Amino acid sequence: MSLIQKRIKILLDAHIFDHSFQGTATYMYGLYSALVEFERLDIFLCAHNIDHLKMLFPDPRFNFVKLNSASRMKRLFTEYPKLIKEGQYDYAHFQYIVPFVKNCKFINTIHDLLFLEFKQYFPWSYRMSRQLLFWVSAKRSDIILTVSEYSKIDVSKRFLIDQKTIHVTPNAVSVGSAVVPGVNIQEKFGISRYILYVSRFEPRKNHLGLLTAFLKLKLYEQGYHLVLIGSKKEKIELDAFNELQQLIHEDTRNYIHFLEGISWPDLNAFYHQAEVFVFPSLAEGFGIPPIEAAMNGCKVICSNRTAMSEFGFFKYLFDPGNQAEFEVMLQAALADQDYPFEKIKQEITSKYNWEVIASNFYNIISKDHN
Repeated sequence: MSLIQKRIKILLDAHIFDHSFQGTATYMYGLYSALVEFERLDIFLCAHNIDHLKMLFPDPRFNFVKLNSASRMKRLFTEYPKLIKEGQYDYAHFQYIVPFVKNCKFINTIHDLLFLEFKQYFPWSYRMSRQLLFWVSAKRSDIILTVSEYSKIDVSKRFLIDQKTIHVTPNAVSVGSAVVPGVNIQEKFGISRYILYVSRFEPRKNHLGLLTAFLKLKLYEQGYHLVLIGSKKEKIELDAFNELQQLIHEDTRNYIHFLEGISWPDLNAFYHQAEVFVFPSLAEGFGIPPIEAAMNGCKVICSNRTAMSEFGFFKYLFDPGNQAEFEVMLQAALADQDYPFEKIKQEITSKYNWEVIASNFYNIISKDHN
């Protein structure tokens, strides 16, 4: 009997990299950059812009497959089934929605189902179109992944799937990736002594709570600035951004900065040089920015709602629905001279690093394939 294990061919739907580099792309980038180290796997990345993919994934062990259709429905109905059949893949990995024709085993990452629990933050059309598609896709998937225990319980409850068949592969940071870059924020952006929040603008992200605290405490009179980095291109983002503008008066405007399109080196510098990073979100499937901030040596105060309740290693966790508690904690963090930076980094590294997560994912695939 041969002891040689059969190689496993995986096709990853990587079309997300054709667009902006948001959370779901960060997840796939981190997971597969670590997963390629396992020699038993043959990994094929599929997208429209192959040249861009090759820049992001330079390891020669990656293979690339070109997508042609710009239509999501056409990709799911015809193009992916054809590519999977021709390539004879063992697994195809998607996020939320899998193809309608099944020619191999499906891996499906369902990051969260926040739109079902927090309906007030999502348009009706969004909720209706995705609820059925996500449910059908989950039922047709062979391996279901999600990014937190909170999301695992939610997916199990709402889609009536045994929790034992849902695997948690959280977002993470690469060990050693948070190197302080040679960027001086004060020199480059003209901003110093600032409180930072990194997130796209939308109501559930609760920029409103942070701005209200900053203004009520009159932190600008103490020389603090507020820096909000995030996208504001879509209607929901613009609406949330415009709501904030109504609170800002001329005497405070010079202390409040709205930025977007920040490069990774500059973003890491913003994290490292901030006085405090605040993450006041009301609902998250995971929440990677506070982890990134902590790994860059920044104090963090973080919401304790939804998946963020799992971040027990942070010294400052608060209920974003309690504005008074939020304000007290913000002042305490700013004044804290004994913050446990290294202890928090160590706990994050032990739990949220891609090497460990990729190893767990590889074991899931290997066990299923044998």
